[in-house]
This record gives sequence, structure tokens and C-alpha cells, in this order.
Amino acid sequence: MFLLPDKAIDGVGIYRDDVAGLVKTLRHHGVDIDFASAREDRRYLSEYGAAEVVAVIGLAVAGSLTSDLIKGVAVAVWHRARSALGPRSTQEEVDSAHVTVRIAEIVRNDRETVVRGLEVTSRVADIESLIRNAISERQPTQLPPGTSDVTEPEDAPE
Repeated sequence: MFLLPDKAIDGVGIYRDDVAGLVKTLRHHGVDIDFASAREDRRYLSEYGAAEVVAVIGLAVAGSLTSDLIKGVAVAVWHRARSALGPRSTQEEVDSAHVTVRIAEIVRNDRETVVRGLEVTSRVADIESLIRNAISERQPTQLPPGTSDVTEPEDAPE
């Protein structure tokens, strides 16, 4: 799983500064995650106001959304929300924070690479079950065109 930047400018991934330690924290909690941008190609931007910071979390998954990956996404979202709200936030405050999670699922075979998008908006506490339901229904919500430079769904041959 990869943490996507909030935006990219001239090939440089721009992340909010409160995620600088997030990948390390998630790895400590057993989540296989890394930044989508290499160290030399990412910058951190300071922003204030947790409500806006928690609003959108972008992740990329190389492969299918398995049960373990969905659990990892839920853990990543919880820690990202806690990071944005601050270390003094309670579990109840984090669980009730509203977020939008955008997931780019990247599936490759010998002929093509397909990027499918899934977008879920809800309270942090409900994200895991909503993703599971969307996947089990086999009709995930596609990201609308133009909402993100990084996670726009597309079919791209290799």
C-alpha cells in the first residue's frame, strides 16, 4: 500500500506535514505501507485546521483489495485522522471524524495495467465496513474525472 501525496507539482509529491511520521507509525502497527513518492521527490506542507486536513486520504494498493489490505487501509485512516487531529485527541474524536478515502487499486497482468478507483466518505469508525461492502457488491464507486491528479481511474496498457 502507498500513501499518495495530496498533490504533485512538477513531479514532486506534496504531503501535509502531519504525515511525516505516519508511515513509520503504521509499519509499527503491522501495515505494509510506504510513501508513493521517493524521499527526494516529496515535500511537506504545513497546514492548520484539522477538519480540512482529515478530509481526504489517498492510498494506492498494488494488487487486489484483500481482507488484510482493507484492514490495513482502516488502520492507516485511523492513524492519519489521529495525526491530523493531534496527539491529545480521544479515540471517540478520531472515530467520529468524517473523512473521504480514495483508493487507487492497481492490478497488473502480462498484457495491461488497470487502475480502478474507489471513494468512500464516512466516519473513520465506519470506513472498513463500507470498503468491505463496496468490494463485496462488486460495484465500487468510481472516482469522478478530474478530482485527483493521482488516483483518477483509467485503463492503461503497459
